[in-house]
Amino acid sequence: MAQRRVARRRPWHARLTACALLLGLAALLSACAGEEGESRSDGTVTPIASSARAVPAPLAVNASSNRIYAASESSDNISVIDGASNSVVAALPAGLFPHAIDVDPKSNRIYVASGRSKLWVIDGATNSVDASIALGGSPTALAVNPDAGRVYVADFEGTLSIIDAESNAVVATLPVGQNPVAMAVNPSTNRIYVATYGSPEISVIDGESNSVIAKVSVGELPIAVAVSSETNRIYVADGAAGTVGVIDGSTNTLIASVKLSGMPSSLALNPATGRIYVAEGSTDVISVLDGASNAVIGTVAVGGSPRGLAVNAATNRIYVARSLTADVLVIDGATNAIIATVALAGASE
Repeated sequence: MAQRRVARRRPWHARLTACALLLGLAALLSACAGEEGESRSDGTVTPIASSARAVPAPLAVNASSNRIYAASESSDNISVIDGASNSVVAALPAGLFPHAIDVDPKSNRIYVASGRSKLWVIDGATNSVDASIALGGSPTALAVNPDAGRVYVADFEGTLSIIDAESNAVVATLPVGQNPVAMAVNPSTNRIYVATYGSPEISVIDGESNSVIAKVSVGELPIAVAVSSETNRIYVADGAAGTVGVIDGSTNTLIASVKLSGMPSSLALNPATGRIYVAEGSTDVISVLDGASNAVIGTVAVGGSPRGLAVNAATNRIYVARSLTADVLVIDGATNAIIATVALAGASE
């Protein structure tokens, strides 16, 4: 897979045009591999996590079924991993072109945002496609609110589609800013948080009115978002500053900023332990943050360019998708020790 991340250097406008034709932020950053940062109109460069390490890899956990869903970008397969045996037990249909994955643990449905401008709905019991929902643009971010029965899909052009999980119908759309790269939902408050690439702000959406009610400045380049429903805290990884910002969801204000050793590419939260896990693609480590003190309390060396993270709070297992080795590491949250390595189905180097 490493060969896919190296592109010949061309003028910036030619690269941007080519990337836009690929229709997707993940494709954008993969094609621009090897660059040192994002060029601005004034000639300055914003440093970011280099190559495709900047974009979170599609990875999701269903704690109710103890299944993990991980995309293999080299084959367009999605591996279904059994959390008890740490083995691949199925592969979802090839050709889904996954850009993002999320699950609804209540209905046991898996949602796959596809580069084919579709949202695939997978039955977790049979690992078969239940439905495909046509979208207007190429989706780049996805989040599910199981309590409200809503699925949120943001596309490359900056439109957020709101889908009713019962009817699989798009019930509303709204603009959220171009190049959305990450999204998270707080089911307790019915708030949706959207990070857009190149913007220093997080958009806060009210799930009742389907409107943007606030924008929170979090730094330079927000690249990943996670939410704690228990504390109403929102965690935002900044791929330029190398920090994790902490937002108070009740006031929509930034209350802390945690400095990391490298540049983050993804993050995930364990609500049972209050720990936040941050993948740092530039240093090949997972940093462990304590949600009470907002401090880094440990690191786990993982190698292989970690780009995806997911947590099973029921088993206290952390899953790390590595792009260079096409596998998923399993970390014991109690000891921070790597306990298994799972090769993805159909993956090739």
